[in-house]
Amino acid sequence: MRDTRETGDRTTSALPWWDIGFDVHGDAVDERQGDRVAEAVREAGVRHLVVLAHTAHHEPGLTERVDARCRALFAETGGTDSVGLLGVRWPSMCFARPEDDRKERPADTGLTDTDLAGLGRVFPEGEATLARLLGLLDERPPGNGPLDDVGIALRRLVEQPLDTPVHAYGTDLGADVLPQTDPAMLIDSPTQVCEGFAEALDAARQETDGVEERSPERFEEAQSGSGAPEVSEHGTLAETGTAGPRPADDPTQRLSRPESLAPSERPLRDPRAESVPDRVWDGARQLLCQVASYAMRRHAGLVGERGLAPLLRSLAEDLPDTRVHLVGHGEGARLVAYAARGLGPGERVASLCLFQAALSHFAFAEHLPQLSGGGALAGLHRRVKGPIVCCYSHHDLELGLFFPLACRRIGDGALLSGAGRTWGALGYDGIQGLDGSPALTLADALAEGALPSSGYVGVDASELIREGGPPRGAHYDVFHQDLVRLVRAAGGLA
Repeated sequence: MRDTRETGDRTTSALPWWDIGFDVHGDAVDERQGDRVAEAVREAGVRHLVVLAHTAHHEPGLTERVDARCRALFAETGGTDSVGLLGVRWPSMCFARPEDDRKERPADTGLTDTDLAGLGRVFPEGEATLARLLGLLDERPPGNGPLDDVGIALRRLVEQPLDTPVHAYGTDLGADVLPQTDPAMLIDSPTQVCEGFAEALDAARQETDGVEERSPERFEEAQSGSGAPEVSEHGTLAETGTAGPRPADDPTQRLSRPESLAPSERPLRDPRAESVPDRVWDGARQLLCQVASYAMRRHAGLVGERGLAPLLRSLAEDLPDTRVHLVGHGEGARLVAYAARGLGPGERVASLCLFQAALSHFAFAEHLPQLSGGGALAGLHRRVKGPIVCCYSHHDLELGLFFPLACRRIGDGALLSGAGRTWGALGYDGIQGLDGSPALTLADALAEGALPSSGYVGVDASELIREGGPPRGAHYDVFHQDLVRLVRAAGGLA
C-alpha cells in the first residue's frame, strides 16, 4: 500500500491518498493491504473514503500523473477535511492517442512503448503471442493469410479454460453466460473484421468533423397501463416498452443495421492476394485495441466482484463510521459497479458514480428487448445507500462507435435492432430499459438538491465532455471540476 499524504504540491498535501492493487485473477497484490488501509484511514480521521478506479496503469509515471490530477481536482472543489482517496491499481491500460508520444516508437503499428507495456500487463502470459502479433502489424506482409494469423494470435491472447471465473464477466446481458458468447470479432473472418474496423475508423474521423450537425437527443418513456407491452414468458421486453434517452444519431449507419461486423454475403478473399490496403491493417490495429478492451472488461468484473468487494466488506467492518464512495471511469467504472454487486445483503456503499462507463446501457434493466433475462447489474440499487450516478457523453466515440461493434455476437443478424441499440454503452447514451430513472443535464444535476437521495440517475455531460479527436473522441475528457462537484453532491461531501 502506498501512502502519499506527504507527497505532491501544496494544493493537495492535506488530502490523503492510498493505493491498493489486484492482479488479473482478482487476488490482492498484498494480503494485508486492507488492514493497512483501515489503520491509515482511522489515523487520518477520514469520514468519507472515495475509491477511484481508472485504466491508466500501464506506466507508473502516467498513473502518478492521472492520480495527481484527480487529487488536485478534489482539493480545488471543496473541503478536504475528513476526505480521503483510495486508488485501485489493476492490470489495465489506455491506448495513447495517435498524436501522443509518437516519437517513442514511430512504427507502422501506431503503438507507443507505453502501449506495449500496457499490453504486457493486460496479457501477462501472452508475451510470445504478442511479439508475433506486433511483428505482423509492423511488417504488414502481403496477402490475406497474415490477417488470418492476426486473428489466431488475438484469439490465443484471450482464450481461457472453460472453468475460469473470468468467463462470467464477458457480457452484461442475458440470463446465460456461455463460452460461445465470445464476441464475433474473435470468430468472424479476420480480413472482413479488419475491414469493418477500418470503416469504423473512417466513421470516427467523419464524426469528429461533423459532430455539430447531429440531430438532438430525445427521451422515450416506457408505455404504461393497458397499452404497455407485456414481458414474455422468457423475460424479454418489446423495444417499444424500453425507456431511456436515445442518442442523437448513431456515429455510423452500420450501428443501425442488424448485421455483423463482417457481412456474411461478402465473398471470401483469395488468401494469395498480393496486397492488403494499409487502411485494412489500420483496422487490424484497432481490432487489437478492441480485443484488449474486451479483456480488460472481463478483468474489471472479476477484480471488482472477487477482489475489491471483499476488501470493501472488510473496511466496512473495521471503519463503521466511514462512508465509502465508489467512483470509476471507463473499464474502471465497470470495476467499481461489479464491486458493488459483490456486496452481500445488508452491505451497502454510500454512493456510486460512473463516468463514461464501459458497461451495457441495459446493465441495470430487469428485462431486455429481444433477449432473455435482465442486465447483469439489475437490482444494484440495493447495494448503494445514495444515488447511482451514470454520466455519459454523445462525443465519446470509444463507447459510441467501437464498443457496440466489438460486443457483437454471432447470430445478431436475427435481431430486429442494430448493434448500437442492442450493445450500446452506458457511457454513450445513458441508462436504458429502466423506467422512472431521471435523466438530467450536468447543469441541472449540479443544482442544489437535484440529485435523488437514492436510485439511478443519468447525467448528460455532452456539453462538457466533448474534446478529443479520432478514434476515441471525448472518452478521456473527464478532468473537470464540475464532474468532481457531481461526485461530491452524490456523496454528500462538503
